[in-house]
Amino acid sequence: MSKLSQLETLRRLGLPTAAFCGLSYADFRAGQWPRELRKMRFPVAVRSSYGEEDGQEKAHAGEFETRLFVGQEELEEAVAMVFASYPSPDDQMVIIQEMVDSDYSGVLFAYREGVWKVEFVEGQGEQLVSGQVAPQSLLLPRFVPADRWWASRLRRWRPFGADRRYQSLVGPLLQLSIVTGQLLAEAETGAPLGLDIEFAVARRQLYVLQARPITTPNEAEELLTSANHKEILPPRPSQMMTAVIQSCSAHLFAYYQRLDPSLPTRNFIEVSAGMPWINLSALLDAMVSWGLPSSLVCESVGAEDVYRVKLRPYRSLRKWTVFVRLLKEQLSVVGRTHRWVRAAQKSLLYEISERRLMWRNNPELAFNNWLTNLQLVYVDLVSHMQALTGAMSGPIKVLARMGRLPRVSGKSESTRYLEAFRAMQAGTLSRSDFLKSYGHRGFYESDIGQKRFSEYSEKDWDQLSFGEGLEVVEESIPAQTERPSLFTWIARPFIRMMLTREWLRHHAMRYFAMLREEIQEQTRSRFGESFDFARYRPEDLTRLLEGSIDLAELEGIAYGPQAGWEPDTFLRNRDDRRLPISHLVNGAGVDEEGTALGIYPGQVRGQIWRVQQADLQAVRKPDFPRTILLTESLDPGWVPYFVQVDGVLSHVGGILSHGSIMLRESRIPAITRVPRTLDLQTGDWVEMDGRTGQIRKLDPAEREI
Repeated sequence: MSKLSQLETLRRLGLPTAAFCGLSYADFRAGQWPRELRKMRFPVAVRSSYGEEDGQEKAHAGEFETRLFVGQEELEEAVAMVFASYPSPDDQMVIIQEMVDSDYSGVLFAYREGVWKVEFVEGQGEQLVSGQVAPQSLLLPRFVPADRWWASRLRRWRPFGADRRYQSLVGPLLQLSIVTGQLLAEAETGAPLGLDIEFAVARRQLYVLQARPITTPNEAEELLTSANHKEILPPRPSQMMTAVIQSCSAHLFAYYQRLDPSLPTRNFIEVSAGMPWINLSALLDAMVSWGLPSSLVCESVGAEDVYRVKLRPYRSLRKWTVFVRLLKEQLSVVGRTHRWVRAAQKSLLYEISERRLMWRNNPELAFNNWLTNLQLVYVDLVSHMQALTGAMSGPIKVLARMGRLPRVSGKSESTRYLEAFRAMQAGTLSRSDFLKSYGHRGFYESDIGQKRFSEYSEKDWDQLSFGEGLEVVEESIPAQTERPSLFTWIARPFIRMMLTREWLRHHAMRYFAMLREEIQEQTRSRFGESFDFARYRPEDLTRLLEGSIDLAELEGIAYGPQAGWEPDTFLRNRDDRRLPISHLVNGAGVDEEGTALGIYPGQVRGQIWRVQQADLQAVRKPDFPRTILLTESLDPGWVPYFVQVDGVLSHVGGILSHGSIMLRESRIPAITRVPRTLDLQTGDWVEMDGRTGQIRKLDPAEREI
């Protein structure tokens, strides 16, 4: 589809564009100028519209001449120059279009699969095209026509936050999003990847100058975040677990598509720099489509909200069928979870038993069968987690804001795990009894490549033994219980969901441990006791088991480096180019905007014990009179650390993080979302207040306990 036909589509749809007309080479040679030209105001732009310029597979943007600010006397010469830039001008056209005295100019890259990103500059667009001025970048949510009518009455989108420099752009950008949706619907076959749309804004009025098909599929970007992966997975997840998570991507997003079949297919997981990331943009687009606030999903997964779209009830009403399906799912989620846990255990025991003969006769088939089991357990675990979290997050958030959550919380399986570990350390529970109930737990237990307590050697247990008679951390405030009332009766179903989610995780980790035990037994019996199956990707382990490569060749496979969980959130294209969200005008300062979040009330004065990752090498706390643990994120795998300290601080997490639930129910004062601008190192004296989320460094005179 040519530029001229795109402009004609804009005009036919009644969409905003500067006045234009087309001129053929034959008419130009004959001196026959378009009648529309008489009504147009000068200066004008003379743009190319070569037939093959904007093809679906290859674009020639920038290869042909464009003349701007052309006066009436210069028009003939400018048109001749544009035609002269074509390989052959015969049967070709140029566009003559009124110049817009723009306050802002920009380009929107609207991919069908990926984020919509705007790049804009103040003034004319040639500054952007020529690279004279570095553009501002912004992620544009997908709005619908109703948003424009409501925008004048309700401010539901605040992309620039408190920054008033670009407030005049909000309305035109919202309109641009709506226009783009209409153009993409019209160009279903002509622009399969999406559209590159050039626009201008003058006196708060949007003008679409041209639209052309995108021809660079690898430039499509998604907004990725570590989210709770940073909590539950190690700093460098195993190759096996990374591959398994990636393979489940489409199945995980299918949860949202079952609720709303109109959602396009997206990957829930993307791998970048060797790490599995959650596709935040896919979730944000779903929230915007349903009229829900973008902060809802961001708070749920512990990510930054760069869309900044608020609740739009008028849109939610249009999507009422989605919420009917969601309500039906949420009402049954606890029962479904319990049924799945029972059925999964029975099925897994049967599958493992059936595979014993298969491992002897056809090991590669047995491995692929094992892999399918792991994938199914992972998908079902995450899907049930999503449903439980979605059902309870709103009410639990209200309870937390009212200060009632610590009073009505119960005792989850995760908290029983902490209490059992503390009892074992204190000498009131034997190790064997602890292992019967919790031997399948351990550091970063969501990665099947991580050791479980049941696998620990005596040397490992020596490092985990802090000595009998370990002082049990006293409660910073008396235990609080809520008297039976209408309020606690209302809160009970949501507390039950929270307890069910922790119970689900406990049993899912047991299934992970069963599968880990099976694969270790089979691979080590073949390749030696030191063989670590999790170091390799499934396809390579399959090749080893089928005999197409030997052990030396397997060990020689070099996987790319893993970059770790920094930055937390970023844009990534299909060539794995990464751009931190600080480069976005609606992402700059997001990290600094949030305030620390109190998890359990209580004031503690003590010294910081900063730990980057949970492992046996750093498990013993320093000899401080009172210790406050500072971690990057929270997870039940930190239990050996939690039992030693008086308070906990974390940079990442939320009120529904597994570690947060454990700390709250165990009545350990805790704060999460600690700003990174607060520089705290091991040995620093601080005072923390788990009720308000305040953290204060202490002067030497204040350090008495």
